[in-house]
Amino acid sequence: MFQIPHLLVLLAAALSTALTGLWAAEASRAQVEQVLKLCVVLAVCFDPVYWLWELRHFGHINPATTLPLYLCSLFWLLLPVAVFARREILRQMAAATVCTIGLLGGVLGLIFNVYLNQYPFFSFVPVRSLLYHLLMVLTACILWVSGYYRPQPRDRLLCFVPVGALVGISLVLNRLFGWDYCYTAGGPGTPFERLSAVLPRGLFLVVLYGGLLLLIQVLFYRPFLRRRFF
Repeated sequence: MFQIPHLLVLLAAALSTALTGLWAAEASRAQVEQVLKLCVVLAVCFDPVYWLWELRHFGHINPATTLPLYLCSLFWLLLPVAVFARREILRQMAAATVCTIGLLGGVLGLIFNVYLNQYPFFSFVPVRSLLYHLLMVLTACILWVSGYYRPQPRDRLLCFVPVGALVGISLVLNRLFGWDYCYTAGGPGTPFERLSAVLPRGLFLVVLYGGLLLLIQVLFYRPFLRRRFF
């Protein structure tokens, strides 16, 4: 992590995001929708490709690490809903999650990619992960800049509904099997490991997700907070 290849990837990600934003600002609604549909196709391919890689190399899929129960999994699970759902409330919730949790997860996944400490840089797992997180950032950029996603006051909490559902499932699996989806086992090997080591597990999750919710309010929904409190 943070070796020359990684730093070059971060630079390329910043440049591609800027260029994507410039394009999205000028693109028509039809063009944006076409690109978003392409993003959906790309996004839903990442996990199946990884499952095939695991089957080829290990002969099985590891349910402790491979199920789509990470926070970043919400991106490919919800992007199709944001683009294709007919019910407005579902589209809005999905788009709000992709544009907040998805954007933050994409940025953090590019910067603090734990696979870079486990595999050679030019190998399948880290390359796939970096490309996936870059797609998360670029897609959120398109949604925001193009105006395809228009934030509403209710999105302040609506964006966290899928997170709550995912954490709830992960807590059950952690209780049954000790798995670390959504950092419910403390996030071993992740940047959150040190925090979980000094806090009781329940308090760690409250601090982690409470802080994440607060960060989202400040970064993405500040105008609504001003209207509410001032």
